Amino acid sequence: MRGRFTVAEEFAAATIGAIALAVLLTALIVLYARILPAASWVRVIAESFACAAPGVLAWLVLSPIMSSGVRGVMMPSLALLGGISCYLVTLVARSAGASFVRSLIFGSIWAVAVFIPTAVRTFEPFDATAPLGLSPIDHGGALVMSVAVGSGMFAVLVVERKSLIRGARMFVPVPAGIVALAVVVVSWIGWLVGAEFAIDDVAGLIVVNGAVSAIAGAVGWSAVQLITHGAISLRSLAGGLVSGLIAVTAGAPLFTPVSAAVAGLIAGAVACVFTVRRGSPLGNQLRFLVNTHLLGGSIGVVSLGVLATGSGFLFTGQTAIFEEQLLSVVATASWSFVISSGCWWVLSKIGRRVRVDSGRVLVEK
Repeated sequence: MRGRFTVAEEFAAATIGAIALAVLLTALIVLYARILPAASWVRVIAESFACAAPGVLAWLVLSPIMSSGVRGVMMPSLALLGGISCYLVTLVARSAGASFVRSLIFGSIWAVAVFIPTAVRTFEPFDATAPLGLSPIDHGGALVMSVAVGSGMFAVLVVERKSLIRGARMFVPVPAGIVALAVVVVSWIGWLVGAEFAIDDVAGLIVVNGAVSAIAGAVGWSAVQLITHGAISLRSLAGGLVSGLIAVTAGAPLFTPVSAAVAGLIAGAVACVFTVRRGSPLGNQLRFLVNTHLLGGSIGVVSLGVLATGSGFLFTGQTAIFEEQLLSVVATASWSFVISSGCWWVLSKIGRRVRVDSGRVLVEK
């Protein structure tokens, strides 16, 4: 009876996680639409889901090959996590005016080269060969969904820095933005509960830590923006909440509410410092994407080495876990940056050559 009950618990938690991730992807598409060039909502939503598809397919096809220990109950959730990661990593490219096809190719390559090995290392660390001998603590996939994604975004931004398009962006009505933001918070916390892959007594702590860190992130972001610019807005709230959620993703069941608040507060404040600039709306939006994910995720993963209950530096006085977490962040961000920048540079060159050749044909005719 106990074995059946455990299987039922795992299935229930996995179902919660999969549903939460599906809802989270939809809410993020609405919330982040304002970063994209103006187009019809049907086109934006369709292309966003299409950009997420390579992550789903790559995980379902390749993860069983790369890791024989992947449990069936984890497959739907982690496939959807791959979809969210691929959608996010293509946002800067799409914002820069890249064609849908080029963005889709980039997302597909990134899914195979970055998402799959990072996710396998995160969720099956004892089955896979850990690069550099690292087996980081990462409850909700912050290394891949935040650190690797943020570094990939930054790589595209570096390559495209001289060719970012200007012009109208998608308009998201304030009520729709507020609803999308609320759904992001609730579904993200739902994923953190489901990522336990069991309904146990830790679920309540995960919910509390997720809410506390999100609120603390909003407080940290708003405080810094109020001090430096004398004003806050709905975007400040969104940036802080997302930063706080990202900061708690890696260690939701391992933080205390106090340490979750500290991680969220720091993540929100630091992300704001590196994001908000005067007179640069588009630049602020792109920096928002990069900094909330890359900085928030890095702070969250590394802070576990200090604040993790029973194993962090504050509890043991040992730096081993901190060093492991820090090296994992550096390795993940570096690998994603190298792959992303190289891939996008090649795709950009091919795109320019196609445009030049087409222009010559038109002139000859």
